[in-house]
Amino acid sequence: MRQGIIIFVFSLCGLCTTVCAQTRKSVEATYTYVAAQNESLEQARRNAIHYAKIEALRKEFGTLVSDASASTIVQRNNVTTTKFVSMSGEGELNGEWIGDRETPRIETMLDGNKLVVKATVKGIAAEINNNAIDYVAKVLRNVPSAEYESEEFVAGNDIYVSFTAPIDGYLAIYLLDSDNAYCLLPYRANKDGFFKVTHQKEYILFSQKKHSEEEDPQEIDEYTVTSDKDVSDFNQIYFIFSPNMFRKPVDFTKNVEDGLIYPRMMTWGNFQEWIIKARKRDKEMAVKVKNIEVKPKRD
Repeated sequence: MRQGIIIFVFSLCGLCTTVCAQTRKSVEATYTYVAAQNESLEQARRNAIHYAKIEALRKEFGTLVSDASASTIVQRNNVTTTKFVSMSGEGELNGEWIGDRETPRIETMLDGNKLVVKATVKGIAAEINNNAIDYVAKVLRNVPSAEYESEEFVAGNDIYVSFTAPIDGYLAIYLLDSDNAYCLLPYRANKDGFFKVTHQKEYILFSQKKHSEEEDPQEIDEYTVTSDKDVSDFNQIYFIFSPNMFRKPVDFTKNVEDGLIYPRMMTWGNFQEWIIKARKRDKEMAVKVKNIEVKPKRD
């Protein structure tokens, strides 16, 4: 029987960062985004915030390269297509987004039959330090094995994580919505406030069957995604890794609802304050943000 189940009904936009920071500055920008014809309002809001953050970083720190792209062959349902990917977004930036100073401000309007979303963001950012600590973090769907990495989930799917770091260090994993931050790792039963990892070792997290030898399987929380909406939810999972020991911030237990057990949680604002201060103290702390989509279960 699972010890922990969490409802994933979250929507927040952020940038994937894997580097350490030097000088921190307050940045802000406004970006007007024209949604595609088949794009939902939530998707358009998320993209508008994403590009506003890119614009803020580009204005303050400039870019590393002018443009880049890649293509790959994709096969689904016996149909082969070529997928073109532009990498002229945050990959070229000479800075990184550390945290929000304020909740992004959104304005929506119609231009003929087109949805237009204007996003204004204010945050803390930093120039990129080339002494990055890279690591591999994958979000897995239904099967606790690295080859089952996915960005798309359906309500009722199990979720796992594969993690490998090149050096010994400490790891925390959070899931954020617009109001709260939920601590997925360290687990609820952990009394030390940190989770230590060994270099070059693959960890399969949130799985009692695939636990490492130093873990007590009875203390491992397992998670299932669920949604009470009729449309997709766009969610983010934060990976926080450092070779230096750090502990998770103060958080609280949420009451059980409808038989569902939630991870410990803190407010969105308190999490932003904590992660900005933590990265200011620790120049080697690296953060990655993984986006996933949770689709409603169809009968």
